[in-house]
Amino acid sequence: MSIPPLVRQPVWALLDPEAKRERLLKAAGEVFARDGLGTPMPIVAAAAGAGIGSVYRQFPSKHELIAELVVDRLDQIAEGAREAGARAGDRWAALTEMLWRLLERQSCDDFFGDAMLTVSDHPAVIAAYDRASASLDQLLVDTRAEGRLRSDASPVDLRLLFAATRAAKQVEPTAWRRMLELFIDALDTRRGEPTGANPGNGGSGAR
Repeated sequence: MSIPPLVRQPVWALLDPEAKRERLLKAAGEVFARDGLGTPMPIVAAAAGAGIGSVYRQFPSKHELIAELVVDRLDQIAEGAREAGARAGDRWAALTEMLWRLLERQSCDDFFGDAMLTVSDHPAVIAAYDRASASLDQLLVDTRAEGRLRSDASPVDLRLLFAATRAAKQVEPTAWRRMLELFIDALDTRRGEPTGANPGNGGSGAR
């Protein structure tokens, strides 16, 4: 495990607190994805171009940093579901395009499953999980009403999907795409009918 070379970026001392927080979260996500959650905090600090004391001023412990990363990812899911629910057009397209978009964005987050288990009892993580579940559940309710989504689909199924796509990457780095295709097919009451190219194979759709 080595300290990555620093990338040219704004001087740490010139950043406001929110910019410092965002830089640390980005650096931590990249480092944990590459080297695992056991990576020492000084390596995270170096990747962010910060001193270790600056890291601990933003996040009192590594546990808090990991919790904030998980909250950030869960809030991405909640926001994606809300945006999908508000967009024009049919709900099935909104749901499937949201899944492609979220999994494309989070395809490098190999650490997320372990991170979620590590901080599952953190109050902020519990609240973020509830927000994500509520947003996904509303989107599924609206999609089921159209008749294309299978009637027993639930937010838990989507959690299984996120876990399955992470696991698929252990077999083949791009296998998450195939896993998502199969999952969407399993949810589709019209499966077997021609639907055109999917976004994951370069066809039309959200990216």
